[in-house]
Amino acid sequence: MVKDYAIKAHQEETEKIKVKPLGKCIDEYIDYPKIKSMAKGAVYLGNDETHYVRKWENKDIKDLKIMINLILHWIEIEKLTQQYEQDMHL
Repeated sequence: MVKDYAIKAHQEETEKIKVKPLGKCIDEYIDYPKIKSMAKGAVYLGNDETHYVRKWENKDIKDLKIMINLILHWIEIEKLTQQYEQDMHL
């Protein structure tokens, strides 16, 4: 989802985005601050699920799901805002 969003925003970089690690894509291609922060957090939590010793002991898969939903909502808000700004010349 995050890479798809990055590709849509940076179509000329599609092939680079496809092969680049997710964290690097977030740093380099995601400009919207709320999407960037939630995507980074989701990557941290997702990686934490694969380690024996957890860094984020007070967070779990439920938090990861919430962060993914936040990313989806922020993308939707950004796209709708862009659409209305364009349609109404704001």
